[in-house]
Amino acid sequence: MVISPEKSDKVQIFEKWDKEVTLESHSPYNPLLNALKGQNEELYKMACSLTENYKNAHFIQSHNPNICELLNEWLSQKKKIYIKGEDDFQNKKLWNDYIEELWIQLEKDNDRNYWCRRIFPSSLVLNALTNSFTVLMCVLIGFFLIYNYNNIRNSLHSYINKKIRLKHNLSQGLSNVFSRTPSEYGDIHSRKKRINLSYHTS
Repeated sequence: MVISPEKSDKVQIFEKWDKEVTLESHSPYNPLLNALKGQNEELYKMACSLTENYKNAHFIQSHNPNICELLNEWLSQKKKIYIKGEDDFQNKKLWNDYIEELWIQLEKDNDRNYWCRRIFPSSLVLNALTNSFTVLMCVLIGFFLIYNYNNIRNSLHSYINKKIRLKHNLSQGLSNVFSRTPSEYGDIHSRKKRINLSYHTS
């Protein structure tokens, strides 16, 4: 007997979300979805599922923190199945007019207050590219520092030595000025006098 591998949590959640549901007659989303029902029954059923899934996902978010990302992924998968290609304009219009509009209305519900925003695949790609670029820049900077380690070290070393020499010369110059004895100052004074005297006698 072959034992089938256990399904992941994600697969189990998606299978549960795929089940057909019936909206309650007093649902605030009926006016929007009833207009869709006459145009596309398949999409209408999926919209009913989304309505219930969005509400139920909100209840379990404390136990499953990434439930919002999963709900977005589930809906994006449905969109790929429903819209056959870039030139499938009719289905694309129905999707945007009803499914994406339904998500906006679900977000605005007072009981949930924007707990899960719609994430489009393009924004996921953009986030991935941004993160990849950041990692790449860090790696490049790391390689640059390693490659130029000797040059950078020598530059820093010479800069520090220059500062030390300058400080040493300055302190030596000051110590020479302050180390002069009063007699030395006297000699300088007498020399000045002699020069002055010789000047006056001539």
